[in-house]
Amino acid sequence: MTFQYYLPRSSERAAIGAVFVTAGGVRRLIPDHWLTEVELSQQGGLLRLTYAYCTVEVAGQRLHVLFEDAIAGRLGTVIQAPLTPAVRYQPWVSSLVAIVPAAAVSALERR
Repeated sequence: MTFQYYLPRSSERAAIGAVFVTAGGVRRLIPDHWLTEVELSQQGGLLRLTYAYCTVEVAGQRLHVLFEDAIAGRLGTVIQAPLTPAVRYQPWVSSLVAIVPAAAVSALERR
């Protein structure tokens, strides 16, 4: 039995954005229309998603599928893996980091 660390949007109904799930189970939805830039680097090992209010860095292996879905505006659910060996043939997410500028935090708190 294998566990998926990425669930494409096609497997979800009525999704309005990407969902990021930490290893601790915390879930965050970021709407698609906030996405401004997508970058894949380190030979498919680092995906940087720049949103209007934050940047999310996804580290792992075989992140090309996530990159292609993000470019098309249909990134699904990204799940951070517990400390387990990587699955060789599918995307594996070892780390999720959200970087939020101080100005964005104060703007969100005022709402």
